[in-house]
Amino acid sequence: MNSENKTTISFGEPITTPCLVPVIHNPPPTRCINKPFSVNGEWYNVTAMSFGSPHGAVFVDDVDSVNVSAIGSMLGTHVLFPKGASIVFIQTLNSETLKIRLWQHSEGEIPFTSEAVCVAGTAAMMLQKTLASKVNILIGNETFQVHWDRCAGSVSLTGACHLI
Repeated sequence: MNSENKTTISFGEPITTPCLVPVIHNPPPTRCINKPFSVNGEWYNVTAMSFGSPHGAVFVDDVDSVNVSAIGSMLGTHVLFPKGASIVFIQTLNSETLKIRLWQHSEGEIPFTSEAVCVAGTAAMMLQKTLASKVNILIGNETFQVHWDRCAGSVSLTGACHLI
């Protein structure tokens, strides 16, 4: 990633404590990491996380074939998310790169939020979809880099200045 016209911002520590996300998860107080949610007879493994607003991260085989509007809406308004949530659909392209699409709570599918990109990268690292502490995220026509410094407990996002 060329550093020209790029900026890095810190999002702090990922929030995964269920009452703080918020997500209803049994048995408490365990985190909701890759846990099954049932929607219309289909099961989706969801990782609940927040950097300020509730998100669910869902890994899929092919992000382009996902009906983001329908599935995102059902998961984002699921009773287990009492205040609703944005849903990030994530495809692992290789050990360093993810491709994502986003259903934003109360808005539908949108092209980008910086928080959703951080959720996707952090979820991939939590679930060991990537073994690095940095991952490239493709969303729309843009590429971002998420870095999780676990020692400092901080997630940062690097990308185009005009977007983040």
